[in-house]
Amino acid sequence: MGDSATDATTTTVLDSVPEVGQLVTVRGAKWAVADVQQQGLSRSSADDSTAQLQHAVTLQCVDEDRLGHELRVVWEIEPGRSAHTHRGLPEQVDPDRFDDPNRLAACIDALRWGAITSADDGTVQAPFRSGANVEPYQLTPLKRALASPRANLLLADDVGLGKTIEAGLVIQELLLRHRARTVVVVCPAGLVFKWQDEMQEKFGLDFTVVNSDTMKDVRRSHGVHANPFTLFPRIIVSMAWLPGQRAQRQLRDAFGSGTRFAFDILVVDEAHHVAPSSPVRTNNVGLERRGYAVDSLRTRAVRELAERSEHRLFLSATPHNGYTESFTALLEMIDPQRFVRGNKIDPVALDEVAVRRLKRDLKEAKGFLDRKVDSLRYTPDPAECDAYDRLIAFTERRDKAVSASGTGRAAKDMATLLLKKRFFSSPVAFAQTVDVYLDTRTKGLDVAFDLDYDEILGADAEDLEEGKVDQPELEALRDAKSSLPDLTDEDIADLEWLSEWGHGFEGQPDSRLAALLVYIEGELRSHGDWNNERLVIFTEYVDTLRWIRDIFRQQGYEDERIDVIEGGTDSQTRELIRLRFNESPAKTSIRILLATDAAGEGMRNCQDLWIGVFQATSVPV
Repeated sequence: MGDSATDATTTTVLDSVPEVGQLVTVRGAKWAVADVQQQGLSRSSADDSTAQLQHAVTLQCVDEDRLGHELRVVWEIEPGRSAHTHRGLPEQVDPDRFDDPNRLAACIDALRWGAITSADDGTVQAPFRSGANVEPYQLTPLKRALASPRANLLLADDVGLGKTIEAGLVIQELLLRHRARTVVVVCPAGLVFKWQDEMQEKFGLDFTVVNSDTMKDVRRSHGVHANPFTLFPRIIVSMAWLPGQRAQRQLRDAFGSGTRFAFDILVVDEAHHVAPSSPVRTNNVGLERRGYAVDSLRTRAVRELAERSEHRLFLSATPHNGYTESFTALLEMIDPQRFVRGNKIDPVALDEVAVRRLKRDLKEAKGFLDRKVDSLRYTPDPAECDAYDRLIAFTERRDKAVSASGTGRAAKDMATLLLKKRFFSSPVAFAQTVDVYLDTRTKGLDVAFDLDYDEILGADAEDLEEGKVDQPELEALRDAKSSLPDLTDEDIADLEWLSEWGHGFEGQPDSRLAALLVYIEGELRSHGDWNNERLVIFTEYVDTLRWIRDIFRQQGYEDERIDVIEGGTDSQTRELIRLRFNESPAKTSIRILLATDAAGEGMRNCQDLWIGVFQATSVPV
């Protein structure tokens, strides 16, 4: 075919009614007319006396990202409509002019490869269409996904091996083969825009972040009854926002569409956050053991979403928390045909679903460095030991009181666990939680509505719903309000003493933070001057993070040397901080990053940094 005939031209007709099979443009997308029905006469306005014939036109979308989507419109009143009439070949065609044979061969090869990959599982397109530097080991999940009728996989590769790339390859290949059209990505709030950027830059896939702001925009542009879960074919939603009332109300409408699967592909990043937790119980000799797995609101929301999704990809570098019931519950969400919660895991079935490679397995091929883990030891002062002894005595008395009453066992487990976790985070965070616990037990406050979230978490209720703050343990205090027996005078005295002890550290370090300061002075500062080493300090609670930041200021650490990422940090600012912190030391003045889990994997993947976690897991000795 000559070069002059490479494209056929079209003319646009605005007023004429299209015919069946004709190509039209409606609402910014291209559609094929499937049916045209005459609706009768109507007036375009109240002042118009001329009746106009109207037609109901049924359309089938032909755009790649919305292939098969159906729409029904009234043609005469649809704004921005246009019908395209095909004109065939151009009038001026030179029969003696031909394309270069190599160009024609390339065109034929492209057509043949496109046809083969739609039916042959051994031939794929996604790695060649993506903009990512795909490693050979990253093709393993793609191969497994294509070999199964449904791509139900647990991608559990080590941190830094590219689980996002592996999931993107599977998504793109299923879309190219027309085995999927809709995709839902559920991830921590701090990673929603990272996922959006990765999918766009590396795979050319547009994803819409669905949150409260998106819902407001959709209602303004598409009407009050518009549902973003059905309006957009590819969406990203925060796992903290997903269990909220707004998201659940829209999802129920999407689930009620009548089809078995409301979505084609579900991707859950950091999937260990949606696994049921195993509350800690204390036996008669004071040793802690794990009980049954407790479903959180997040667990139930993701499980319901998984049941209505055909293909499921769960991503986590740490999917197993050491407790079988929690892990089997996670596996059941991925593939309920192979796994049942609480039952023994079949190793063969697990091998078919899970993809697990560690960096040491690929060290020779990729040159990964061995991770070195050292502990920073410290000696607690006598007052800290006394505080811990009082806390243990209080929890033991509460356990006995609950056992005697026979009620509130689950609430007891979670409430005492929360107090212990906050104790090992920081004295200030612990003191604030003790104050909340005392208020709920003695003043009858409702944690859900009456407590000041600004005081407890540094955020408001809207931040909790949007996922900017992730503190699900507070639900334990709500349960404790109605489930546990009343506090005794001895309990109240211990809690008041513990609260006073914790607040006493406001503006001054405890023994653990003092050891960290000594470490910083020895490793990051030489004779008072900052060197090129950098340190990331993760802490679970915002209270602890802000306490550490205040102590650093008292030590004279300049603000330009420290950056902070917490739940309230907006996504754009998080990305700027990540980019600035990942620059070479010569280009950035930042040497310390204080972060909660909101920082996401963007910081945990840095192999040339000092990584610290300010959260004790056992009693210091």
